[in-house]
Amino acid sequence: MLPLQALQKYFGYSAFRHQQEAIIQHVLNKQDVMALMPTGGGKSLCYQLPAVLLNGLTIVISPLIALMKDQVDSLNVSGIPAAFLNSAQNPDEQRRLVEQLRNNQIKLLYLAPERLFGGDNKMITFLKTLPVVQIAIDEAHCISSWGHDFRPEYLMLAQLKNEFPNVPVIALTATADKLTQKDILEKLNLHKPAVFVSSFNRANITYRVIPKKNSFKQLIAFLNERPDESGIIYCLSRKSTEELAADLKDEGFAAEAYHAGLSNEVKVKNQEAFLRDDVKIIVATIAFGMGINKSNVRYVVHIDLPKNIEGYYQETGRAGRDGLPSEALLLYSPGDAGKLQHFARIEGNEAQSRIMLNKLNDMVKYCQLQACRRQYLMNYFDEAFPPNCGSCDFCLTEFKRFDGTLIAQKALSAVARLNERFGVNYVIDFLRGSKTEKIRDEHKVLKTYGIGVDISKTDWQRYIRELITMDYLHITDDGYPIVKLTHKSAAVLKGLQKVEFIESEVVEETHTHEQAPPHESELLSRLKSVRNDIARLENVPAYIIVSDATLLEMATFLPLSLDELRLISGFGDIKLARYGRELLQPVKDYCKEKGLQSKIAYKSPKRERKAKTQKAERTPKTRKANDTRTETFTMYRQGKGITEIAAARGLSPMTIEGHLSHFIESGEIDILEIVSQEKIPVIKDAVESYGREMLSPLKQILGDDYSYGEIKAVISWMNKNEII
Repeated sequence: MLPLQALQKYFGYSAFRHQQEAIIQHVLNKQDVMALMPTGGGKSLCYQLPAVLLNGLTIVISPLIALMKDQVDSLNVSGIPAAFLNSAQNPDEQRRLVEQLRNNQIKLLYLAPERLFGGDNKMITFLKTLPVVQIAIDEAHCISSWGHDFRPEYLMLAQLKNEFPNVPVIALTATADKLTQKDILEKLNLHKPAVFVSSFNRANITYRVIPKKNSFKQLIAFLNERPDESGIIYCLSRKSTEELAADLKDEGFAAEAYHAGLSNEVKVKNQEAFLRDDVKIIVATIAFGMGINKSNVRYVVHIDLPKNIEGYYQETGRAGRDGLPSEALLLYSPGDAGKLQHFARIEGNEAQSRIMLNKLNDMVKYCQLQACRRQYLMNYFDEAFPPNCGSCDFCLTEFKRFDGTLIAQKALSAVARLNERFGVNYVIDFLRGSKTEKIRDEHKVLKTYGIGVDISKTDWQRYIRELITMDYLHITDDGYPIVKLTHKSAAVLKGLQKVEFIESEVVEETHTHEQAPPHESELLSRLKSVRNDIARLENVPAYIIVSDATLLEMATFLPLSLDELRLISGFGDIKLARYGRELLQPVKDYCKEKGLQSKIAYKSPKRERKAKTQKAERTPKTRKANDTRTETFTMYRQGKGITEIAAARGLSPMTIEGHLSHFIESGEIDILEIVSQEKIPVIKDAVESYGREMLSPLKQILGDDYSYGEIKAVISWMNKNEII
């Protein structure tokens, strides 16, 4: 059987994602591999599909029992015989499993690393009697002491290549910077490994950071907008997870706590309740979620500052694994960074302490960013990305700016007069002319002392953060952070460089992320109900039967036969045989009630256009969005170019292009004014082949000769010309 045939038969997908096909081919050719893929990007398939095709046993090293059970349940439901061996099983269960292994009845065996090399190495001796054809090491970054989640027990895995020299090893991780990647390769002792680094971009996640003020009130407001959705809330301490979970319960939310200090019984109970949707919210420390495969987590909230970008990226990646729109919200307070500095220091290891402190500083920079957050994340993982993703809080917001050159000069002058020897708070107190004793007498006679008394402390903190972001100031990363000038400071002080600050008031765009395709919401609810009934009978979480994304496709394209259902993503042969008829029935009943026909003929990567409805009464927000578009349109008709309009209005050129695309769709601007004739069919073909939901993949396919603005314009032109 060919890999693509196995993909359809067992997993229900018609095409590979990212670099899955090349990775799988290397494993089938008995070559070692290290694969970096985003959380939810399909890492597991890279060893699960070869396990189906190879004639023998695949050993999977995984760090958590819950992850093993989740993966095994999912494989068994798909008709792939898999099992896990851990200390929670009784002797009879273990004996039965050993017998199955000896009889070659198991394709994948999941083990914890300590189980593999624990005691007198009996497990290794036993496994060497079996036809082992592949070894997969999940969460491989755990082997690196430079990584964000070092686990000493992973170091034992270096022996694997000695014990199984001719067996291909595939190491997988979602988060590893270059230093950690190098460490993984060296410590695992892989033989001439092929290294695959897929795009880290999770296009369906919207990233937001908001200032932490009254965190509980902010959280409740966020949760009230998503009452029926599953989410994870991360806290820094065990105590705060329990307190927050209790407070949320008092507010009527189905929430439970999870941290390493709870008993195994409580942890398993709470996690199972979350996986099965009995509990909607898990409030957790980072002990929760590594490798959790729950596909319908719609949001991840960080109440406290994460320690590093790797951990943050991995935790946010637990949202939206089914590819549907999801959100990552972080509540940021500068005070959190100070608290975390203590945790970042490793006693007796200055070199590693420095690395951990630098990682914390990178996390703080992300929170204070006045630029595209997605670009920052991608660049952190050495991946190029455009400066406007269209789906983070910065890119979704129209900022009003003002000339703050004088303010910048005051701040830079104060730092210079203080000989670049003091921290942010001292500089601000000096600028505001503080009378406290901590301001040295010799500084009170300087002419810059008190020149910023008319600006509040809060505003000064914001302005200095922006100056750091714009690289006009720099904070040292040693034990006592000092504010210093940069190579760009002199031009501002001499009046040669204008500096603009963002006003505190911003106008947010009406859209927050791409909307789900048009679907029958009542049918979707019925399908979820039937799926839940099946899951209860099978004793597995509902998303293991089929994902929310699969049900959404069914509620959109209304398949009315098993042959049509086969065209829905997620239905392999086994799932089709097991659950197809039961899940088809509500679709048939619904279509009969409503007089609807199957829409499966429209199923392609191209998204269907929503039917026009009567215009709803305009809200103030809608009016504001229309007003700002009209202002852009007026300036465009006056002969001004996109860059000129953007500069005049204090908006990004991409926002201006979005405004103009609106008028292409309405027919008030001709497409040829924005896009040249020869480019239109090329862009149109890409949109029809790959869909219009996300711009980033289209841009990557089309290359540097095509701009985001041109792609947006052609999509708007196509919308205009579609038959409604």
